[in-house]
Amino acid sequence: MKNFDFWIRRIHSLSGVIALGAFLLEHIFTVSTVMGGPANFDKSVAALAAMPFLVPIEIIAIGLPIAFHGILGVVYALKAKNNPLRYGYWNNWMFYLQRITAYIAFVFIIWHVWTLRIVGKAMGGHLIGYDFMHKVLSDPLTFGFYVIGLLSSVFHFTNGLFGFSITWGIVSGPRGQRIVSVATLALFVLISSVGLTALTHFVK
Repeated sequence: MKNFDFWIRRIHSLSGVIALGAFLLEHIFTVSTVMGGPANFDKSVAALAAMPFLVPIEIIAIGLPIAFHGILGVVYALKAKNNPLRYGYWNNWMFYLQRITAYIAFVFIIWHVWTLRIVGKAMGGHLIGYDFMHKVLSDPLTFGFYVIGLLSSVFHFTNGLFGFSITWGIVSGPRGQRIVSVATLALFVLISSVGLTALTHFVK
């Protein structure tokens, strides 16, 4: 049983880095093209939609691994015992925020996929172009939820890289952990800045 738990935690960690990373970075890249203008964004979305076998790839390579990672992650989060107010160490706070952002990111990704891909296609099969996103994000509450969802997803991914490096034995020792911690925090700032800047271009 211990051996099973050992490997399932590593598979869980790997699924988060690969699947969530692929989902997140692809979305950030595509959304960031709006900074080149609405037409540029529409062109990127159309090119992505024209990819062969897009739906099977999304389901098998991204959807199922994210579902596995998210469901198991919620189970781990509910079992976790963490008290950053009593033990206010940096790593303890990062552990706590990793669990909180797991809930938010899980809900946000489900809502995002449901509203834009499933419901959107059922209501006309439209491409998620600039005009559509402008309408969606012009609502202040929706925009705020996107900001929270974006920051939570990016933090969960980048801070998860820190946990991944330790879980898989890539980094050991306090000095190496500090370097990775700073690097992942810098990556969080970088990706978040690009994502937030792109979001503001939809409401101009």
